[in-house]
Amino acid sequence: MKNQDSNMLPKVEAWKQSGMKMADYAHSIGMQPTAFEYWVRKFRNAQKKKDAAFVEIFPEASKAKQQDPLVQRTIEQSQGEIVFSFANGMSIKVSF
Repeated sequence: MKNQDSNMLPKVEAWKQSGMKMADYAHSIGMQPTAFEYWVRKFRNAQKKKDAAFVEIFPEASKAKQQDPLVQRTIEQSQGEIVFSFANGMSIKVSF
């Protein structure tokens, strides 16, 4: 299956660059549109999983100290809060 993945990835990338409709591109490379759509979905889902990760954030006061992790931790632990506000009205406050 991995070999087939590596054969299909360049085709999916070429389709993205082509500007063609998915079905038209599939026909142009001799594939059924539904089969090609499967591969496009598969690679999109794999990319979403790869893109999902934790991101380290820093309060404004500690941005200048990011080079020194020990100083940064001291600043973060001694002051402040971060509030995450979401479009649905929910918010999360993290105090430190």
